[in-house]
Amino acid sequence: MKKKFIIFILIFLGISVFSHMAIADNVPLDNPLTGGQGADVVKEANTLIKGALGITGILALIAFIWGGIEWLISMGDSKRIQKGKDMMIWAVIGLIVIFGSYAILSLVFKVLGAST
Repeated sequence: MKKKFIIFILIFLGISVFSHMAIADNVPLDNPLTGGQGADVVKEANTLIKGALGITGILALIAFIWGGIEWLISMGDSKRIQKGKDMMIWAVIGLIVIFGSYAILSLVFKVLGAST
């Protein structure tokens, strides 16, 4: 079951990466160190961190749904019910951490002058 979940995540991430590459095909890439379009390192870091927080948020949501499914298909087995509950609780804690880190990073980037 874990192998199927990992394969699903890899396929999902692969599709999202390749679809993003297809959309961004005509975007010119300038060297950020020489003062091109992407010269602002803070904005680039902001974009990278927002992307990472988005991916972790998606993974936490998938874990929450997976825990709910685990609970639903437990058929009264107390170990599987507890496993599903624990997975959902940890997914919610993960989402709280993700939203908290986003709020803190948003504040830091506003102080540094990057648009969020």
